[in-house]
Amino acid sequence: MKREPGMAYDTKVLNKVFAVVSVVFLLVVIWMVFDDYIRPWKAVQVKALDIEKQKIQEKIKEIDGSIDGNKLKEIKAKIAEAEKGVASHEEQISKINEKITGIQREIYVQNMVNGVNGSKAAELQFKYEHAMMENHPEDAKKLKVKFDDSKKKEIEGKDHLKALQAQEAAANDELKAIMANKTAAEKELKNMVGDKERMLQAMASTEKNPIWALRNAPFIDYLDPTIKIRQFVIQKATNDFYFQQVPKIDRCTTCHVFIDKPGYEDQANPYKTHPKVDSLAVGVSSAHPIKDFGCTSCHGGVGDRVNDFNSPAHIPQNAEQAKEWKEKYHWHEPHKIPQPMVPLQYAEGMCMKCHKEQERIPMADKLNHGRQLVENYGCYACHKIEGWQHLKKPGPSLQKVSGKLSKEFIKNWIWSPKTFNPKSKMPSFFNQENNSTPEFRNKNMAEVNAMAEYIYQTSRDYKPFQKFSAGNAEKGKELIETIGCVGCHMVEGIDDKWNAVGAKKGTYLTGVGSKVDGDWLVSWLKKPSHYQEDTAMPSFRLTDGEANDIATYLMSLKNQRFADLQFPEINKAVRDEILVDYFSAFETVKAAKGKLEKLSDAERTMELGRRSINKYGCYSCHNINGFEGDLPQIGPELTKEGSKPIEQFGFGQQKQVPHTRQGWITQHLKTPRIWDVGVPKPFKDLNRMPNFYLTDEEVESMVGVILGLVSDKVPLAGMKRLSAGEKQYYEGMKVANQYNCYGCHKIDGIGGKLSEAFDDQNYGPPYLTKEGLRVQTDWLYDFLQNVHPIRPYVKVRMPTFNFKHDELNKLVTGFQGGSDQPTFEAPQTVEWEPGEKEAAQKIWNELACTTCHTLGFNSDAPQAPNLHYAKKRLRPAFMDAWITNPQSFLPYTSMPAFWDDGSGNLIPAVDGVLDNDPKRQIRAVRKLVQEFGYNTSPAPFPKNN
Repeated sequence: MKREPGMAYDTKVLNKVFAVVSVVFLLVVIWMVFDDYIRPWKAVQVKALDIEKQKIQEKIKEIDGSIDGNKLKEIKAKIAEAEKGVASHEEQISKINEKITGIQREIYVQNMVNGVNGSKAAELQFKYEHAMMENHPEDAKKLKVKFDDSKKKEIEGKDHLKALQAQEAAANDELKAIMANKTAAEKELKNMVGDKERMLQAMASTEKNPIWALRNAPFIDYLDPTIKIRQFVIQKATNDFYFQQVPKIDRCTTCHVFIDKPGYEDQANPYKTHPKVDSLAVGVSSAHPIKDFGCTSCHGGVGDRVNDFNSPAHIPQNAEQAKEWKEKYHWHEPHKIPQPMVPLQYAEGMCMKCHKEQERIPMADKLNHGRQLVENYGCYACHKIEGWQHLKKPGPSLQKVSGKLSKEFIKNWIWSPKTFNPKSKMPSFFNQENNSTPEFRNKNMAEVNAMAEYIYQTSRDYKPFQKFSAGNAEKGKELIETIGCVGCHMVEGIDDKWNAVGAKKGTYLTGVGSKVDGDWLVSWLKKPSHYQEDTAMPSFRLTDGEANDIATYLMSLKNQRFADLQFPEINKAVRDEILVDYFSAFETVKAAKGKLEKLSDAERTMELGRRSINKYGCYSCHNINGFEGDLPQIGPELTKEGSKPIEQFGFGQQKQVPHTRQGWITQHLKTPRIWDVGVPKPFKDLNRMPNFYLTDEEVESMVGVILGLVSDKVPLAGMKRLSAGEKQYYEGMKVANQYNCYGCHKIDGIGGKLSEAFDDQNYGPPYLTKEGLRVQTDWLYDFLQNVHPIRPYVKVRMPTFNFKHDELNKLVTGFQGGSDQPTFEAPQTVEWEPGEKEAAQKIWNELACTTCHTLGFNSDAPQAPNLHYAKKRLRPAFMDAWITNPQSFLPYTSMPAFWDDGSGNLIPAVDGVLDNDPKRQIRAVRKLVQEFGYNTSPAPFPKNN
């Protein structure tokens, strides 16, 4: 190798190597720049331009179709004719324009002169006042003369300016008069084609022309690109970065370009408009504008990563969608992302992290349904869930159960509740995947025997107070369907129309005749609190005949197969073996056996029963004697389950379960014992989570709730901050939920399945829309304790609940606070204007109010409430609002909107009365109702004491 003196390598070779490396480096730099430039999200925005252009073209076509061609020609002809008229006055217009120009020049000069005169006057006024203050009368006298002269010039200048402005206005009016026909025709044309012109202007922004290409070219696109990342900095939600809360960065609209624009609902994602864009989310006027809440606040994911489809951590809804995404977007499971997106079907669960004080959230129907399921199945009883501690135990009390059930029934029920009641909310603890071997079955049978013995032996005495007398089963069935039982219970054998009402607070009534005796049942129907003081079951104030008719129908529902079951007697050897295991937890086996020897046979059974009840957490759902007080919940806390790391979920040997939070929770709700399959465990360590045999729909709704239980720290600005009235309202609605008021009534848009089931909803439970505005506080407080007739022509009954006074106060003040109403209003004395009462009577007669409101006026069958009691019951403000537009409160009501024109505008109901002022007419009718109204309520229904 030839080298120059002092060189380690040949320079010519080095030059070649350097040249090659330089070229390679240049190519790599070019590749890097273009790889950075050609990002997948840019293609999305480019396609969005085509979609937007197509939409605009469709709108233009629609506008063209709505334009009357003949009228358009007519307007253009008017413009042409007007232009000819203008042309004929061209010389006059020129002179007027010259005149206006001259006047404007004079106005400009006069403004300058006025400014000088004003400044001079102000200066002289200051000097004059200063001379007077310093006691220089001679100087002040001279200055006063100068000041008066300057002030006079200033005033004259302003007058001259006004004159010039008047001349300019007159000249402009003269010009407008000449141009009037043309201006009017052009305005008419603009009204007709203005929308089209705006669409054409908008279309220009979608054109991909050379200027567009230049603005978005490499190295130039940093100046003013149209294809760019779009982002929102969300102050109302934060991300946790290394224990530091920082505002969320949301760039989702980079690809979801039309998410907040109505009109793109028919497009495929990512070009689709968000559902309920104007009411729920992302829309400017919606409850959650995108600039304030972004997307990832509700959907999860990584909002600041936008390179391609995988960057934000999208999660498919199901396996089919995952397969589609893999083919279309090369999707893969996100790695090392603590909070990937929540699958779309579970997104409503995220509402809970901001709406912590609300049990039922408007517009979140699926979440509300899921929460109701969690409450109905009693998940909160075994698992601590922050914010749910106020709920009562979901199961019936077992403190007097020996007066209701036989010991044999209790054994068979605990062993397999679904065998007796396929729709039972009581889950199955036994015969599951992890405890179905002969050895474990024998041990479970011993536990069941012992639990039944313990419950039965510790039960307090109870004797029914009513004797059952066989009645008419058909009448009983009709009563169940009509008085309101179906608001809480599904019942075997009744019309499917009523059983289709949906999820129920109460149990499914089947096989009742094989479960309880007639005396207990009729006593329960007459007065539920006689058996269980804190029961949510109300009294329907049944007569003896009605109670016996209903009991007769329910007692006819038999499950003979279940009644004939004989549960095996307790295996004492197995019982003792289990007890030794318990006793040896903290001592030797020998000591444990010694301890067992000291117990009698009955004591051993009771000891196993007590320990088994504790093991399975029966006390979580049921009141059981001996298990009073604040006992620990048997299941793990779920308050932050939606943020629990995937690594902390035990998937066991179940490789087929998707390795995600929702995958584990879904499988756990379907088959909770599956994690023990393939894992050798001793009897005492088996998973104890029972099987509720949930449907897929129920599982999906409940998973959404659990995924919404997250640890996210939401800033105060992002939380739903309740006003004082709203806090009262939601506290009251907790009571309404506890007693299942939602089952019968639709309360401010939520619930009301029973009400909706009526063919004519006027005969069902009424909607409680702004109930605090509707009724007076003292009336509602009294009514809930002393129910009296309001619509005597309906069969459905408002029951009498066993409210505690604290609950009653919360419910009443809740309705009041939710409508922002005072607790009490001063009694109003009706004061008539001259002729107003006569006018009110005329309106009353012409509208034939007594055709429906017959009670107290004639003997016709009533079709509406007795208005004599409206004064005591209704607030005056509500009466005015109701008369104005009844359908705004009860959409189904047959009450006509006499003063509404159908578009929300007020019109007089009767011509020639009270100057045809609709508000005065409404007020007059309300006064009339108040004047003839009673100051009392009807006599209450008799209670079953």
